[in-house]
Amino acid sequence: MKTRLHTKNNHNPKLAILREIKRSQGLSVSELCQRVGLSYMGIKQHCIGLEREGYLDTWRRPKGMGRPEKAYRLTDGAREFFPSRYPQFSLQILESVKESFGSLAPDKILLNIYKAETARYEHKLEKLEGEARFRGLAQLRDEDGYMSEYSFDNSTRNHRITEFNSAIQDCVDAFPVIKDFERQMFEKVLRTKVRRDEERVAGLYRCTFTAASA
Repeated sequence: MKTRLHTKNNHNPKLAILREIKRSQGLSVSELCQRVGLSYMGIKQHCIGLEREGYLDTWRRPKGMGRPEKAYRLTDGAREFFPSRYPQFSLQILESVKESFGSLAPDKILLNIYKAETARYEHKLEKLEGEARFRGLAQLRDEDGYMSEYSFDNSTRNHRITEFNSAIQDCVDAFPVIKDFERQMFEKVLRTKVRRDEERVAGLYRCTFTAASA
């Protein structure tokens, strides 16, 4: 199926459905209609097909009023359609370094990698300040495959960069220190304290970097 949904085919409705669900914590057929622009029956048939092929599952989502509604979310199998930066190859390298040079060696390599990433982002954003800097970092992370979005919460006066894909998820799982390196990188690039919160439900992923407005 992946060949039929290859990311070059941006107009494939099934791929559009997967992308919209990826940027959420699950969507109903009605919500998908609004986002994808297809008919209710068209969306429903595509979702049934994706569920049959193992890329979606369903659950009953509570509503404020009335009966819970049926919503779709991604399974782990859908990860193959979203960008990754050769995580399995990178993971093998890090595991080999750990075996050859000791348990702390991968951390030193990862620290150097994140120092270089920090410098790259800072260079590209050097002329931006305030909200523009947050938006710029979100755009760069999106280009790197993290499906990033910027938002501002007026009630809490917080800036947020939300990521719906981890381009290095296998490496993060094997080396959790990456989470702290990521947070430190965001703090240095954005020049403020940042909180990192990660959520995973079935095949859904969301990582939010939050910073208070100055």
